[in-house]
Amino acid sequence: MIAMTSAIAAYSQNNSKAARKYTDKALEYFKAEDYETALTYFLKSDSLDGNDQDVSYLISLSFFRSDQKLKALPFLLKAKAGGIKEPELELYLGEAYHLSHKFDKAIEHLTLYRSTLRSSEKETVKEVNDLIQNCKNGIELVKTPVEVKIKNLGNVINSAFPDYMPALSADESLLIFTSRRDNSTGGLKINNLYFEDIYISTKKDDKWSTPEKLGNGINTPSHDACVGISPDGQQIFIYKDGGEYFGDLFVSTLSGKTWSIPKSLGPNINTRSWEPCATITADQNVLFFVSNKKGGIGGTDIYMSKRQPNGEFGPATILSTEINTSKDEFSPFIHPDGKTLYFSSKGHNSMGGYDIFSCTINTETGQVISKPVNLGYPINTADDEVYFSWSADNRRAYFSSERSGGVGEKDLYVLERPKAEASLVMLKGTIKGCDNKKPVTASIIVTDIATGKEIGKYSSNSSTGKYIVILPAGKNYGITVEAPGYVFYSKNIDIPSLDHYKEIDDEICMEGLKKGTVFVLRNVFFDVNKATLRQESESELERVHEILTSNPSIKMLISGHTDSDGNDEYNLKLSENRAHAVKDYLINKGVSAERLSYKGYGETKPVAPNDSPDNKQLNRRTEIEIVE
Repeated sequence: MIAMTSAIAAYSQNNSKAARKYTDKALEYFKAEDYETALTYFLKSDSLDGNDQDVSYLISLSFFRSDQKLKALPFLLKAKAGGIKEPELELYLGEAYHLSHKFDKAIEHLTLYRSTLRSSEKETVKEVNDLIQNCKNGIELVKTPVEVKIKNLGNVINSAFPDYMPALSADESLLIFTSRRDNSTGGLKINNLYFEDIYISTKKDDKWSTPEKLGNGINTPSHDACVGISPDGQQIFIYKDGGEYFGDLFVSTLSGKTWSIPKSLGPNINTRSWEPCATITADQNVLFFVSNKKGGIGGTDIYMSKRQPNGEFGPATILSTEINTSKDEFSPFIHPDGKTLYFSSKGHNSMGGYDIFSCTINTETGQVISKPVNLGYPINTADDEVYFSWSADNRRAYFSSERSGGVGEKDLYVLERPKAEASLVMLKGTIKGCDNKKPVTASIIVTDIATGKEIGKYSSNSSTGKYIVILPAGKNYGITVEAPGYVFYSKNIDIPSLDHYKEIDDEICMEGLKKGTVFVLRNVFFDVNKATLRQESESELERVHEILTSNPSIKMLISGHTDSDGNDEYNLKLSENRAHAVKDYLINKGVSAERLSYKGYGETKPVAPNDSPDNKQLNRRTEIEIVE
């Protein structure tokens, strides 16, 4: 808000004796900047004597200063009708009409206020001009509303207190958010608001559980807010303010059912300035965050930082002026597709406050591929839209808002749009032991088959075995699951191009490292109709070599299999030659020939009917059996 004049001096004590005692009490709280309490007494005074224009004006100012600007409009109109001559009254009317989406009326009052300003008040003139431009942007955006459905998450999640900053795992089964409830760990109250705590809820059968505070010392007597989550739901980013911290970012990792003590993101992220927001790519290698440190483009700007080999985040780079403006940018969210960046901005063509924008970005370089686009009305309004968490399929967004019909002051909502898509695959499921069916703590390594480069490493949850891996379109992926005492499991997912969202549920059963265990090498590839190993097979074969090196008593049978296409005799010979090629590779790596045998089975041992390309691919395989 632009400058406010004090209406205290204007208070004329014209109201009735019965009302005056409430007005006097209200003024005490108003002077102390406790506007919520001041409102309680001002409104009691107004209910007894609604004809005092000074009280009406003070009520409107209290609404503005307690961030309830929409409620100020009727009192501003009463004050104007009563003859209040304060120049700022036109400004407040302009702001109130703007927030009510009555843009033409807002421009009328803002223009009138601007005419009262002196030529030396350049900064104020600029702020008024910017607000008028917001109104003009709003007029255009409201002409073509986007199709969305908006739903309150209900009173199981929402409380009578402010609930905001929703962060969700990519499968939308885990919700972590911030609330200022009366059982705050800090137990303190500033301007009638308790300190922030972090809450968690899980979804089962499409229903959210009753939120609980995060334990293990996550919530402290100071402000603690969840500002982001990794797509697999195993890490959360926490904002701390108070005590020894002045607006810093931390990370907490889920181990089984316990969240670790938050760890600072380090000096390349946290500075002596303000760092309030963070979001991480699905491969957990690039962090986007907000800071208002010196050297920026506007007030708060969006930066990016890459994870270094030691696991820490490296020096931060500010995003270009195609994203950052001379105004504030806030609450970035990098979509699991690895290329769509959502963020809030007061710049660009905002219709007021923060609007949500999206653009396409290269997360390796930070280069903006497509310029930011306003997501439109009613996703955006004349008020602030911040902290939107988007679903993996790009159809839903979870956000907080103060709307009529809500449960409390700010509530959590979900919006759904019918047409958005995301070009990615979500691979999810659980990892358990084949013998005991108990969850296995496993590492999931994702490799770019074309380059052999490891592009991501994830972990399954030790208590549940649950895992989530996001695979953006554009690559041929090798997936390897490893755990001590088990034979590795592998999978190949080739998605060179994809124009939609796809989920793959893969309940993985890990076989123990023992005699009789059989496992498939799904990332071993041969040239067409040949037994020549392709270079892309190297990562998988190195894992077989590692098993043999780490377990010198093991002996293996390598078997080759084909689908039913082609001549039986030819298929048998081809499968034998391919098994032999794998044996030769391992011998060349130093494995004794006595520990390896091979055999070709052709098409005689299918694992699926040869009735589709996918099934035929399953039948074309190389298997390993531990024979000793």
